[in-house]
Amino acid sequence: MSEEASLYLSKLMSLWEQERKTTHERFVEERQQKTLEERVESGLAIRDLSLIETDAAPGDRTLLWVLPMREDALEEVRVGVGAPVRLWWDAPDSAEAVIGTVSRKKLGKLGIMIDGWPPERLETGSFHLDLDEPQTTFERGKAALQRFMKAETSSDIGRLREVLFGERTAQWQKESTPSAIDVALNAPQRAAVSHAMCALDVALIHGPPGTGKTRTLVEVIRQAVQRGERVLATAASNTAVDNLAERLVQAGIRVVRLGHPARVSEAIEAQTLDALLEETEVYKMTRKWIIDANALRRKIDQKQARQSLSRSERRELVGEMRRLFRDARKQREGTMQSILEQADVVCSTATGADSRLLGDMHFDLVVLDEATQATDPIALVPFSRGRRIVMAGDPCQLPPTVIDLQAERQGLGQTLFERLAKTSSLMQMLEIQYRMHKDIMAFPSQSMYEGRLQAAVDNATHRLEELEGVQVDPLRDRACLLIDTAGKGWEEVRKEDDPSTSNPGQAERVAAECRRLLGRGVAPSELVVITPYAAQVRLLRTMLVEEIQAGLEIGSVDGFQGREKEAVVVDLVRSNDGGELGFLQDVRRMNVALTRAKRFLLVIGDSATLGGHPYYEAFFEHCEQAGDWMSAWDDDAPPFEM
Repeated sequence: MSEEASLYLSKLMSLWEQERKTTHERFVEERQQKTLEERVESGLAIRDLSLIETDAAPGDRTLLWVLPMREDALEEVRVGVGAPVRLWWDAPDSAEAVIGTVSRKKLGKLGIMIDGWPPERLETGSFHLDLDEPQTTFERGKAALQRFMKAETSSDIGRLREVLFGERTAQWQKESTPSAIDVALNAPQRAAVSHAMCALDVALIHGPPGTGKTRTLVEVIRQAVQRGERVLATAASNTAVDNLAERLVQAGIRVVRLGHPARVSEAIEAQTLDALLEETEVYKMTRKWIIDANALRRKIDQKQARQSLSRSERRELVGEMRRLFRDARKQREGTMQSILEQADVVCSTATGADSRLLGDMHFDLVVLDEATQATDPIALVPFSRGRRIVMAGDPCQLPPTVIDLQAERQGLGQTLFERLAKTSSLMQMLEIQYRMHKDIMAFPSQSMYEGRLQAAVDNATHRLEELEGVQVDPLRDRACLLIDTAGKGWEEVRKEDDPSTSNPGQAERVAAECRRLLGRGVAPSELVVITPYAAQVRLLRTMLVEEIQAGLEIGSVDGFQGREKEAVVVDLVRSNDGGELGFLQDVRRMNVALTRAKRFLLVIGDSATLGGHPYYEAFFEHCEQAGDWMSAWDDDAPPFEM
């Protein structure tokens, strides 16, 4: 390994530890500054739980079923499936606390996965639960970094390290037309597939919004499977993994989805490892052992309650109970290994690729979708299992989430995809988009994609009024419209107890515009309001309660990346004398917001505040020149009349 690569990986390890420390401190600070009652009220904790059942899980783990004393406790808590948690008695940060992950939520009880066997104290009394920092994520990222630092140059990891960290250029095999390629792919998509299949080390696919990135990746994977390769398909989020897995199943590929069924979409649940295991005879046999083991647990509890259990009898019963769990776990692990080995494609999140279920399993091809949202340590987790790598993403959309600002600025916020994209020969860009009307597409294409995006024929001119039941609006007769609030006096506000920003006056206008759209006949489920500030989200939700109940969505920019709607209203919020932009300074966030709409995009913002920034100045000028600009003074969005 070169000195340059060694120094970079060492720096990355240091930044990763810094991010871990900052994340830990934030969680600890919250636990220490708020009482248990305050954390419960905030939805960050649950008090007074009891253990009611256990189940054997692969990898020497145990699934705990816990029940809160209060029936409505799970409805109020913000601890979702997949969240790391800690179970505790005297103090949440004590050495006795049990670390786990929420695996299921159903029928008023919570399933929590822990390593090993639960301590006896957990089985005999009540305890509390707090949301915890993602320790597994940091551990797996650290382990991946160590594998890349220690790998021999002759190994697959060593060879990939040379390309990923600039020690040598990527290698390519002679270009050939892939066999039986999906004929519905357009020319840039076909070129991207061929590009990926010719790569001997690393290939990048740049997929701007609506350009069919997932469809292209599915074809890359299908081609790899056809030539006998085993594939690990990953993404930064569960949603993206599910989307990819669902498309692969539709293409007739044998897929196994790692991750508990409760974490994945219903469409792919039957392909989860757990669901496939449940179809086997081994599962049915071991389920009987689990039932017997839990019966022994109840027997122990009953005898203890009557004070009729001797120490020797307890030791014998507990030993038998644990033997049944151990045997069940061993049998299930063997069957799961067999299922995984028979799969053409294993799908998981990037961090999930370090699952103990995969052991030392290696893959001919590793695909990472949403590569521009994965920090380097997370990206290296699946890469350490591969011979070849294909990354797909869009560096013009949201970056990875990094809490420590110093670590972000020093390099943790920049991804491998972004650095490698500077070598143009590694990347193919998809240029034909199938989502946006050409007028909606125009500014994002010019500002972020060098003017290279093209609108496909079917969507280039589609309009809201072409949808069933939607009327033409003569006052909003554009596919893209900017309402300039300059001079209205709608100033932003920030409350002492809330670090987020809101704008009540502008929120009123946003609500009026939403009602006008719905009055035209737009289905509430096809309309979304996107705003970068949580305080504005909360405010708008109080103004549009009935519309939300009917299906209208209101949320942050981050929550809508990868999604689309027929109509989108973007509320930019900021309005101040100092031209302060906050979140909006990251124009990638704005690019996401502007590229969610299919047929109608309405943006509401203050040019006096935003116009000092080159990007927003260009946006206002573009809208004015295109005839897509109007002043908030022109009308007050009166109710639409059929």
